[in-house]
Amino acid sequence: MTKFASTDDPGFVAICGELRRWTKAAVVVTPPHALPDRSRREPQGAGEQEPQAKAGKAFRIRGVPRDWDAEKLQSFLRKEEFRPQDGSAGPTVWSLADEVGGRSGVGTVTFQRVPPASQTGGKWTIPLPPSSAATQPSRSSRQLRLTLDDDFHGITTLYSPPSEDHKLDILAISGLGGHAFGSFKQRGGEHMWLRDALPYDLTLEGNDRPIARVMTYGYNSSIPQSNSMQNLEDLAASFHSSLLALAGTYIKPILVIAHSLGGLIIKQALISLSRSESRDDQLLLGAVYGVVFFGVPHDGVDISSLIPMVGDQPNRFLVESIGHINSQILSTQRREFHAALGGKGDSEVFCFYETLQSLTAQQDEHGHWAMSGPPAFLVTKTSATHCRPWEDGTEHMCPISRSHSEMVKFGEHDAEYDKVVQRLARLAGRAIKRGVRGSNTDLSVGSMATQDRNGGSSTLCK
Repeated sequence: MTKFASTDDPGFVAICGELRRWTKAAVVVTPPHALPDRSRREPQGAGEQEPQAKAGKAFRIRGVPRDWDAEKLQSFLRKEEFRPQDGSAGPTVWSLADEVGGRSGVGTVTFQRVPPASQTGGKWTIPLPPSSAATQPSRSSRQLRLTLDDDFHGITTLYSPPSEDHKLDILAISGLGGHAFGSFKQRGGEHMWLRDALPYDLTLEGNDRPIARVMTYGYNSSIPQSNSMQNLEDLAASFHSSLLALAGTYIKPILVIAHSLGGLIIKQALISLSRSESRDDQLLLGAVYGVVFFGVPHDGVDISSLIPMVGDQPNRFLVESIGHINSQILSTQRREFHAALGGKGDSEVFCFYETLQSLTAQQDEHGHWAMSGPPAFLVTKTSATHCRPWEDGTEHMCPISRSHSEMVKFGEHDAEYDKVVQRLARLAGRAIKRGVRGSNTDLSVGSMATQDRNGGSSTLCK
């Protein structure tokens, strides 16, 4: 996808976040299901009569003034060029949260009809009314604009609780050829479990207030027609740079959720943090308590169907480096990763593995590539389960009855999601109880609970 440099680029956000971290404010989410007063702003759709958009492509919208709620943002968009001419519902705002650093809001939005300006890819902007500058005095000399994109590169906040309830950070990263939002969204529907379910299923016992800020991290990992020469170390270095935005006075324990190649990026980044003498790097390393792998090829993957797809493209080296035969970087990761996370009690590793075969890559008669080849297990159980000796039981190694790409796509009332969230809730409770190694931050809490769909809760960790 085309990339455009602007003040909303992830690198710029990471730097500016350092200057604004102390101003963190309550963040709002717009879940598709109505929930009782769980954030400072009312969810869009709760008690309203506005028609909902049909299933459509999700876009990220950035630069939202911090005093806008989801209703105001949606109203503004519908007054702009995005309102369909046939009188049907315009854009639907599904979430609105503070960006990391708190300088503006970031939301997710869908359109019944994709705006013409977006059909060529990249980003496009919408000027804000002059009165919006008053809410962002540090940027008042600029022409304020909303920026929309569909690549979700860098860190995107999907939900964050009010500052007084914020106890934990969860960051998810997608895999090879994946997408920071789409990889975790129900196929053919709007439900995106990281945004629409997980925040509300992690609460403290005795109340229903969510305690986790949930974010995704996106990067360019397309396979066909790629012009990128980034290798695994380059991807890890970029992730490391974005991760620095989470380091600061109010750093929270961190859980990382990684699918496929994303897990190898996480491992490489954590190894780099363990080698660093930087205070921020050591603080980040001490904050990471849990790493949850989904179909991560620790021993490599069969790349025989991918090599014809990449041919002599610059990304061929990346694909070859994750092969299951004689991969030097994966061998190094296996030696160094477990030590990077410390000993027993310092961290936890969970490994989920696929139990259904996936279609492999195949080129049709028109030269187009699609996952339509012979079925195979893309990542075997042996390759996907690399926990430490004290984590070799069923609590830390769990099957998912899905194929490789489907194993992180959960729908509502999904039994496979239930397996995952039960483990995440227990993991979250232990992460909060341990706190951040090397930090004086007080994160002591009582018990963790996970909310069931009937409004009840069950204590998971004390």
